[in-house]
Amino acid sequence: MHKKYGILAHPAGHSLSPAIFNAAFKEAGLDAEYRIYDVRERDLAEFMENVRHEPVSGLSVSLPHKEAVMDYLDEVDEDARGVGAVNCVVNRGGFLHGYNTDFVGSNKALKEVVGGLRGRKVVVIGAGGAARAVVYGLLKEGAEVAIINRHKEKAEELASEFGVPFGLLSEAEKFDGEILAQASSIWTLNPEAELSDLISGEYVKRFEIVMDIVYKPLMTPLLVAAESMGKTVITGDKMLLYQAVEAFKLFMGKEATPVEIMKKELSENLV
Repeated sequence: MHKKYGILAHPAGHSLSPAIFNAAFKEAGLDAEYRIYDVRERDLAEFMENVRHEPVSGLSVSLPHKEAVMDYLDEVDEDARGVGAVNCVVNRGGFLHGYNTDFVGSNKALKEVVGGLRGRKVVVIGAGGAARAVVYGLLKEGAEVAIINRHKEKAEELASEFGVPFGLLSEAEKFDGEILAQASSIWTLNPEAELSDLISGEYVKRFEIVMDIVYKPLMTPLLVAAESMGKTVITGDKMLLYQAVEAFKLFMGKEATPVEIMKKELSENLV
């Protein structure tokens, strides 16, 4: 039976998920396709009802739906509830189950470089759905986390939920650490944004390792600056790949995944 999967986002056209998953489906010999579902926030309820009955077998969920989509699911797993956001939906006979694989992806991307995260001091930029996953994953591994964000209300809400300190980007100098993790949507929403629109270069100098979860552009202004300073940088394609591998397992209900094909397809589409 032919199965449909897809990326749920707005805007969604920039996503590399269709290339990654369609290559994986082909390699695994599966009768499945992965589409783009560009859905505005006002149309989310109607779309999710159609997902049940059309049906769509699984969804990757991205900006701006990671939190709102939870209202339309029958079950949300423990980690996704802990994160407070869903980035993966699996349709099992009309019952929609929500998961979060973002925190797995961010943790794996970081641990590949730094090893264990326990006791590491990390400053996370952002307070949206992706930032929630990064913070949750870090805390689950025993890291010390602080949050900085452009808007105080969202940062305060997230920090209160996770019991961590927070501040505005304008007062970032209050927070030191070994790792700086950029998890806001600045480059996605405004590709022309410069580093100074986010944070000062002087602040970046305080960190040994700088990660940006954005993968278009792969080398964001933050990573370009950090690399020029001799810092270790972690590009957003790593988190994208590892969260997709986890999502594939959930979609297919099995551990075996064509990781190398997914990695190759991602690499070719980022050139």
